[in-house]
Amino acid sequence: MRIQNIIRLRIKLKRVAWITLGWTLSALLDNINTRTIAASRYVDILPDYEFDFVFTVNIFSAFLCGIISGTLLIFFLRERFRKASFGLAILINAVIISALNIGISALSYTFFIAFKLKKGLFHPEVLDLSSKLTGDTLFYKKFLFWFFLVMLTIIGLHVNEKYGQGVLGKLIIGKYLRPREEERIFMFVDIKSSTTIAEQLGHLRFFELLNDFYRDLTNPIIYKSGEIYQYVGDEIVISWPMEDGLKNANCLRCFYDIKATLEKLSGEYKKKYGLVPVVKAGLHFGPVTTGEIGVIKKDIVFSGDVMNTASRIQAQCNRFGVDILLSKPLLDKLKLPPDEFARKRVGMIELRGKRQRVELYSFGDEEAEVEIEKRMIRRRNIN
Repeated sequence: MRIQNIIRLRIKLKRVAWITLGWTLSALLDNINTRTIAASRYVDILPDYEFDFVFTVNIFSAFLCGIISGTLLIFFLRERFRKASFGLAILINAVIISALNIGISALSYTFFIAFKLKKGLFHPEVLDLSSKLTGDTLFYKKFLFWFFLVMLTIIGLHVNEKYGQGVLGKLIIGKYLRPREEERIFMFVDIKSSTTIAEQLGHLRFFELLNDFYRDLTNPIIYKSGEIYQYVGDEIVISWPMEDGLKNANCLRCFYDIKATLEKLSGEYKKKYGLVPVVKAGLHFGPVTTGEIGVIKKDIVFSGDVMNTASRIQAQCNRFGVDILLSKPLLDKLKLPPDEFARKRVGMIELRGKRQRVELYSFGDEEAEVEIEKRMIRRRNIN
């Protein structure tokens, strides 16, 4: 849990750092623009006007806004309004953050004027010049600047979530403009007995359950470097580049983080739906062709036999009474400590529609191992 909290903190701090960098660079460009078209306004207000002075104030305040407001946005506001509509969340966050940034800018001006005049922060001359600056039309322009910059930042964060973690950046730089082959790990996760649950809850309530389910599983996936590729019915398709998926066994630990999250939220699910979703998963790796596709709704897609295999491996979970199955080749690459996971060989399984047989393994407690053994014995007796 401690490691997971560290990873979560690192990801959020990285986002704050990017926001701080982006806002500081935007303020730099805005300062150059202001210098070009409105420097005379500062000359009228400030005695001994110096561009370097105004430039320093604005860059400093933008940097400070990035750290303070970016932290507030990433660590608190976005989670608080995640369930709100897209437009309402943008508007509320933009107003709150813009107002805070304007306050930081006003304080920055006051601080630097006091420093420049070598007088106290509450000296009448300092307060007079500060009020003139904050009451000028240039400062109203600054409010609009911050409002639209914050809105653009929030939309960027939402769009990044829409495409999936890291996908937007790859689309922007054109990484997959031309199809390329790469090795990836795939995990197919779905809800056990989803048909029965849908009949029990009804279609509308089941849709609400899926929405909560997808939202609650997002963080465990992101914190294990996973990329959400698709939502298919009650199923989530998660993908990793080989290096990210194998590192610290992220692809495997992700599943157990998902289970831990659902267990932690079990009280909320029982209260709202009268049940707690139970998940099963299948994992496999292999080569895929990756590339951009579409015009109106551009996306990055994967094509390859590995996805069909991972999906069919997951379908075997019910047959053997286990929550997770993975292929032997993937297990070998993970190189897990033998005392950390109680692995159990299920056997050589002939997957539907495939000629080559795949050796599967599972993990679990002693009871799960006994169940697997019983089912394997029954299968051998039938054959």
